[in-house]
Parts: sequence; structure tokens; C-alpha cells
Amino acid sequence: MKEFKIYQYPEGRHEAVKQGWSWPGFFFGPIWALVKKMWGLGAGLLVAVIVLAMFPVESAIGLLATLISLGIYVACGINGNRWREKHLSSRGYEHG
Repeated sequence: MKEFKIYQYPEGRHEAVKQGWSWPGFFFGPIWALVKKMWGLGAGLLVAVIVLAMFPVESAIGLLATLISLGIYVACGINGNRWREKHLSSRGYEHG
């Protein structure tokens, strides 16, 4: 069974954050962060992934860039929901 933390804004809005691995974060990384209104994180990740994609895969540096890009997406999967919790808390939402 999936576990969620519920965050409530003082005006009554609610947001549910799933605990554990974030599949949307893993598959969509920077786009997922932007959709969740984490502008700084999403923009930073998007720039990093675009820059890393400019290296040709056939070269050694391109292989390293591909591995770093994969690492970015794995980090989004592992930490995405925690980043979202911190973001909601910084916007005034309270866990409850």
C-alpha cells in the first residue's frame, strides 16, 4: 500500500506527497520539477541535462555525460518526493 503525507495550506488547500521512490521524478526529472512548481530545481536540472546532451555519445566524455544524466534522473527518483516536501514547507504548507 502506498503511503502519503498530507500537507495543508492555511487557506485550506491540500497536497499529498507519496513516500519513497518517485517514478514521475525518475522518468521526467526536470519537467516533473517544473510541473510541481519547483522552478529553481527544475530549471537547473533542465540546463544540466541539455548541456550534458550536447556531448557525442561515441566519445569518452559523452559516455561520462550520459552516466551523469542518468544519475540526475536516478537522484530525482530517490529524492524527488523529499524535495517536494521541503518545497511545500517553504511555501507555507504544514504537515498534518
